[in-house]
Amino acid sequence: MKYKVIFCGTPNIAVDVLKGLEKIDIEIVGVITQPDKFIGRKKEIKFSEVKQYSLEKKYKILQPIKIKDSYEEIKNLKADFLVTCAFGQFIPQNILDLFKNCINVHGSILPKYRGGSPIQYAIMNGDKQTGVTLMKMIKQMDAGEIYVTEKIDILDTDDSGSLFLKMGSLANKMIEKYLIDIFENKIQGVKQDETKASFAYNLSNQEEKIDWSKSNVEIINFIKSQSPSPIAFTFLNNERIKIKKARLIKEDEIFISLMKIFVPGEIINLDNEGIIVQTGDGILKVLELQRAGKKMGSAGLYNFSNSPFLPTSMFK
Repeated sequence: MKYKVIFCGTPNIAVDVLKGLEKIDIEIVGVITQPDKFIGRKKEIKFSEVKQYSLEKKYKILQPIKIKDSYEEIKNLKADFLVTCAFGQFIPQNILDLFKNCINVHGSILPKYRGGSPIQYAIMNGDKQTGVTLMKMIKQMDAGEIYVTEKIDILDTDDSGSLFLKMGSLANKMIEKYLIDIFENKIQGVKQDETKASFAYNLSNQEEKIDWSKSNVEIINFIKSQSPSPIAFTFLNNERIKIKKARLIKEDEIFISLMKIFVPGEIINLDNEGIIVQTGDGILKVLELQRAGKKMGSAGLYNFSNSPFLPTSMFK
């Protein structure tokens, strides 16, 4: 008899996990994802990526505002196991107790980066490696026993978008490779070392703002961690400016007079590629930005006389 499984997830990386479940000999009896959102001035309905995929596959879909309110409906599905990835809600103990086991797919090398933004934190902190962990779900956030972890390199060219894609692919393969053995207790869990636990909480809107007093590397890593969404921001003359991409200035590009002292956030110069800005320990070049009400584009497009990005202007 096939194992019956309920899956919980919301974004694209969760779709990769759901596709991994389809590769093994189980029955997916239900999919739980976050409620629909209303976006833009027209308040258009936006489905989660997991809902969109589940509609195509004709899975039974639940979208509770609070998952605890769907207890009876989940119970009636009579599933053996629960599998989750990037669902976006805490699952209470009484729901966890409905299953033989509950497995979470987490985007870090646990116990490092427990929480909702492990991929973003790995890039933000300049890590050279991260991974995907299959773990037992318990009431405490990402604190259950670890079944298996596989690692992946973070390249200098990676941002959150590219790393999510690579980790989704890895998670898909790990589900196919390990999940049945976990269900059948052929892989035993190992307790996490609590002394090594760290946390990657979701950033607030205000925490997505660039701090120009930090170093070049810290700022560039921060910008990459917020790309392609939600995108880091700054202000210029009270206008909110989103910055999607920046790069270090190479030594052979340094031509700025050392006679003037610049302060962090000060715009030093413009060229056809972008905007050169002072940071806490040097200078960098902003390559892609978006002004309020405009589309994202090359920062080099603003190298003309009526540009608001004039030398001595300040990002704050």
